[in-house]
Amino acid sequence: MGNRMRSFMREVGRELKGLKRYRPVFACSLLFSVALYCLLMAHQLVNSNDGIWEYSYYKAGRWSLTLGRWFLLYLDRLHFGISTDPLTSLITLSLFSLGLVFLLDVFDMGRRKAGYLAAMLFLGNVAICSSLTYRFTSPSYGLAFLLGMLAVWILARVKGGALPILSGGMLLAFSMGLYQAYLGCVCMALLGYLLHSLYKRGAGLRSVLTDMARAAGMGVLGGILYLAALRLHLAVFHLELSGYMGADRYSLSNTIRYLPDSVARAYREFFRYFGEEAFILDMFRGTPLLYVILGLFGLFFVYGLMRLSREDRLKAALGLFLIGMIPVACNMVLLIVTSAEVSVLMTVSMASCMPVLLCVMAQAEFRSAFSVWARRLTVLLLGVALYGSIYQIQIDQQALLEGQRATVTMAEGILRHLDQEGCLDPELEYCVVGVLAYNSLFAVSRLYEASNMYAHFGGWYNEPSCTRRSWQGVFSYLCGANLTMCSSGDYGALYGNDTVRDMPSYPEEGFIRRIGDIVVVKVAEY
Repeated sequence: MGNRMRSFMREVGRELKGLKRYRPVFACSLLFSVALYCLLMAHQLVNSNDGIWEYSYYKAGRWSLTLGRWFLLYLDRLHFGISTDPLTSLITLSLFSLGLVFLLDVFDMGRRKAGYLAAMLFLGNVAICSSLTYRFTSPSYGLAFLLGMLAVWILARVKGGALPILSGGMLLAFSMGLYQAYLGCVCMALLGYLLHSLYKRGAGLRSVLTDMARAAGMGVLGGILYLAALRLHLAVFHLELSGYMGADRYSLSNTIRYLPDSVARAYREFFRYFGEEAFILDMFRGTPLLYVILGLFGLFFVYGLMRLSREDRLKAALGLFLIGMIPVACNMVLLIVTSAEVSVLMTVSMASCMPVLLCVMAQAEFRSAFSVWARRLTVLLLGVALYGSIYQIQIDQQALLEGQRATVTMAEGILRHLDQEGCLDPELEYCVVGVLAYNSLFAVSRLYEASNMYAHFGGWYNEPSCTRRSWQGVFSYLCGANLTMCSSGDYGALYGNDTVRDMPSYPEEGFIRRIGDIVVVKVAEY
C-alpha cells in the first residue's frame, strides 16, 4: 500500500508540473474577470437579500450546517469570517480561474485559443456575477468549483488503481460540503471527458466503459463520504436538516421514487435556462442565439458519431446516450434534492456546459470540411454570446449600484424624519413595511429593469422575515445607524394590521407611527 501511495503521489506530482503551461491561461482568466467585475468590487456591491443580511462578517454556524454545508464551518474560520472587497472577490475569482486550469487540462487544451474562450465563457456568466454578490460566502463557491475540477482532473490524468477514485471521492465530498449545486459542474466535466475519450482515434470501448465505472465509483464514494460527514456533524451539534429548498426530504428512496419526474424536470430547466423564460444571460435575450449554438454542438457531435459508427456502433450508441444525458448532468442536484428550486446561483453547472462542449469540440480528432466550418461558426457565435454576456453583467452591476444608492438615499431620509419626530432611539424597535423599489421616489435607470432579479437591490422579497433582515442590513451596514428591527412574529402581525395598511407611504405625512413599543415606517403599499 505504501508503494502504491508513493507511486500515486509521484504521478500526481508529474502531472502538476505539466500545469505550468497554463500560467498564461490563468493570468488571462484572472485579469479578464477582474476587469469584468471591477464595478462590483470597487463599490462593495452585494445583493439585497442574503448579501446585505451578512455583508462583511459572517462565520458559518448551525444554519449552514442544517443546509448540508458542513465544510463551510471550517472555511469561514480560515478567513476569520471577514469578507471585504476587493480581496474577497479576488480570492473567489482566483479559485474559479485555478479550477478552470484543471478543467482545461482534463481535455489537454494547453494554450489553445479555444481554451481561453472556454475560460472566459465560464467566468463571464451571470451565475458568477450572482455568486460574487453573496460576498460573505463567495469564496466557498470558488473553492467548491476548484475541488470538484481537481477531483475530475485526478480521475482523468492518473490511471489505474483505487487511489484516484478514493482521492477524487474525498475531494468531491469536500466540494459538496461547501455547496451541493457544484455537483453538476463535476458531472458535466466527467461527461465531457467521456465524450472526449470516445472521439479519440483508436480509443477502445472497454477503456471508455472503464472510465465510466471509475467516474461512477468516485461519485458514489463522494456521496457516501459527504453524507457520513454531514450526519456526524448534525449528531455532534444535535441538529436536523432544514426544510429550506427541500434539504430535509433527501433520501435514496425519494430520489428513486421521483427519478422520472426529476429527469424530465432536468430537461425542462436546461432548455428554460438557454431560452428566454428564466434568466437574462446576455444582451440577445429573445433571439435564438443560444439555441443555435446548442444546435451546432449537436450537429457536430452527431456527425462525429456517424463517423464513429463505421468503426464501432456500440461506441456511437454510447456517445449518443452521453449527449442525451447533458441536461441531466448539468442538473444532477435536482435528482438528489427533488424539490429544490433553481436560482441564478444554482445555474453555474449549466454555465459550465458550453465551455466543456467547446473543449470536446476543439479536441475531436476528425478534420472534414464540415467539422472545420462547424467549429469556426460555433466559435464565432460563442464569441458573440460572450460579448452580449459581458454587457449583461455590466447591466446587473450597474443595477445593483443604482438600487443601493437609491436605497441609502431614502433610508437616510427616513432616519431624518425619525429624528425630527423624536422616534430615533436605540431602545426602540422598528418595523419598516413595504418594498422600497415600489416607492415612486426610488430613482433608477432603465438598466434596473433590464437586470436579473438578484441585481434588484431594494426590491427584496415582500415577506416579513426577509424584509426585516434586509432593512436591518441597510440601516446597520450602509447607513451606520443602530436601529433594532422587531421580531419576525411582530413583523408578521403588523403586516396584517389594518391600521398599518391604511398608513400613507414615505414621504407623506403620517408614514411613521408608533404602535405600542414599535415604531412602524411604511415605505410603499404592499
